[in-house]
Amino acid sequence: MKRHRDTKPSNASDMSAGKSIMSNGDLDPASELKVRVVVVSSRASIRRRLSSMLHGHVESLNFVDNATEAVEQVSTSSCDLVVIERALDGCDGIDLLYRLSTNHPALVGVILGQVENTEDAVRAMRAGACDLISIQNRNAQTTRQLLDSVKRAQRIRQRDARLDRLKKLCHKLNSARQEVSGQVGELCTDLVEAYKDLSEQFGDVKIATEFNAIIRQELEIESLLRTMLEFALSKIGSTNAAVFLPTSTGDYSLGAYVNYDIPRDAAEILLDQLADVMAPRFEDTNEVVSLNGQAEMDEVFGNDSHWLEDCSAMIVSCQHDDECLAVLSLFRDQTKEFSEDDIRILTIIAKLFGEQLGRVIRVHHRHLPKDQWGAIDTGSYDDADDDDFFSSDDDHYGFAA
Repeated sequence: MKRHRDTKPSNASDMSAGKSIMSNGDLDPASELKVRVVVVSSRASIRRRLSSMLHGHVESLNFVDNATEAVEQVSTSSCDLVVIERALDGCDGIDLLYRLSTNHPALVGVILGQVENTEDAVRAMRAGACDLISIQNRNAQTTRQLLDSVKRAQRIRQRDARLDRLKKLCHKLNSARQEVSGQVGELCTDLVEAYKDLSEQFGDVKIATEFNAIIRQELEIESLLRTMLEFALSKIGSTNAAVFLPTSTGDYSLGAYVNYDIPRDAAEILLDQLADVMAPRFEDTNEVVSLNGQAEMDEVFGNDSHWLEDCSAMIVSCQHDDECLAVLSLFRDQTKEFSEDDIRILTIIAKLFGEQLGRVIRVHHRHLPKDQWGAIDTGSYDDADDDDFFSSDDDHYGFAA
């Protein structure tokens, strides 16, 4: 009776193959580089001998006859190892090696032939020779010495290849670092701008909330005008200010003003003129118009610009439901030009002031049909003698819905 043994196919070869593949995949490309050899000799016997010894161990093997061809070959093609016969026609192999090593420091050199004395050996070493191989040696010894030189040249080539690869990687990393640094710089700039914008938005919200809180309770035109002007001056600073209100006839008349640096008599004449010149010109302006200096005044007002000579001004229409309910103007000496923050603040004030004027109109005309809304009795301030803050004595200001 025969016994059958369980046999399993061996996968040793498969494992070896897999290991080899993995190893090859992990190898540094520089480790696969082989040596490129140039042999300088005119003798066919030496060429055949060296060719048989180096076959399969090097990447390329080229032969040249003399020093001139050797210099040209090494200079024009890639070479890692040069084997030079000592006795060349019209040239000493040691002198040729010194010349080649001087121009190509990474080149590995071997002197092939008899070295007569210690002085020649020292000269060969100083010329860059890594070995002195006698032609009289046995083939095995010569082969071993040649292959040692080949390995030395291979290590140098691999080292140089790694250095080149590292230099390229460093260049890429440096480029990436510069790119990232640039992106970080741009990001920081964007963050600063975003923070600035956010701060301005918070500031605008704070101003709007504060101003809206104090004018919402004002339902009389006189107190509303006073509150608005006081708030504007507290935020923008000392300045002349005037509010022009539309009349029932379609013109504009001075509603209230703050006098900063103009004599009262002159201010009354000036503001009466501005009511006719400035208010109608800016009643449809949706944004704050900032003017500074005579040139800009001339461009906007033409022949009437002398009323605001050498002044900086901000002018804005205060609207509600696309209807101009007032024109607000701030002006002072041009040496005290209004800033971007001042323009932003006045924009907020004008918008909320226009909305509150609309509420005041509804309160005063709530007992009438909308098409009969005509005028609001503004009355006058109790402190009409105040030289700095005035309301108009005109009793009627027409407000269209």
